[in-house]
Amino acid sequence: MAAQRKSLRKNSRPQLRFYSRSVVCGLCGVTDHELTLWEAEDLVAPARLLERGRRLEPLYDDAALRRIRLIRTLAEELEVNLPGIGVILHLLDQFGR
Repeated sequence: MAAQRKSLRKNSRPQLRFYSRSVVCGLCGVTDHELTLWEAEDLVAPARLLERGRRLEPLYDDAALRRIRLIRTLAEELEVNLPGIGVILHLLDQFGR
């Protein structure tokens, strides 16, 4: 019985999921151009880079998806400009520590 509980605890760890750039754009409703711009402004970053031959493919995790959706909401629904989004994200990051 104890061995079963120990086995269940090991298997109950959340699986890390990673998404390609095209999947992220589809799931979050953003364009590749928007995502590129937000990355250039250091608002969001890929969680991991996967080596594909000579190039690196960015991969995003669930936390990055939540952040991208937040950026999209701030930009489109609340009409916050990029510097304002940067300030808001910085403050939220500080509260999350």
